[in-house]
Amino acid sequence: MTPAVEIDALTKVFEVGFLRKRPVTALDSLTLTVDREQIFGFLGPNGAGKTTTLKLLVGLLRPTSGSARVLGEPIAHVAMHQKIGFLPEQANFYDNLTARELVTYYGELANVDRAVLAKRVPELLDRVGLEAKAFDRRLRKFSKGMLQRVGLAQAIVHDPELVFLDEPMSGLDPIGRRHVRDLILDLRASGKTVFFSSHILSDVEALCDRVAILNQGRLVGEGL
Repeated sequence: MTPAVEIDALTKVFEVGFLRKRPVTALDSLTLTVDREQIFGFLGPNGAGKTTTLKLLVGLLRPTSGSARVLGEPIAHVAMHQKIGFLPEQANFYDNLTARELVTYYGELANVDRAVLAKRVPELLDRVGLEAKAFDRRLRKFSKGMLQRVGLAQAIVHDPELVFLDEPMSGLDPIGRRHVRDLILDLRASGKTVFFSSHILSDVEALCDRVAILNQGRLVGEGL
């Protein structure tokens, strides 16, 4: 079986500045392999390059050099994206939609049948710890923690094989953190692969089968 993620010398350099641009290396020759059906933790301080890596893997950024494969396909392969889910660190959702409408919308984008979504969406919203009375409330009235829960639901509404989560515990209270931990463990138990980034060591220790540590764009450690 091919690995869930294969990264080979992946590099991303940004040009910053206005009049006098200068190159800044956000990710420097990252080489990494993530096996299937495991929880993989991507650990490092803020600014280490974790978010850049995730955006490269899901196709939101293009690499400066190097390559990567997700579920056996190059990251530019469009059809592969129906098999992955993604929760960004700072999600900008349509705030005039309700939680139910938003998750349904993302499910429809992934070609999930509407009849299936009618049953699955409320189940998912409940699973991520959102109260039933908030299902049909507009997102502009949600707290950061509530938006994080909705973001988790949209990331898995299409039953992906691989889920990328960027700082999934961000903005959550202790109960919410427990919901997310249980959800990640349930995903692995059902044969999914979870690749999540964090700068909180306790979350990684509690959940992960394997971890990699990134600092200033470079891989500085990897292991069980």
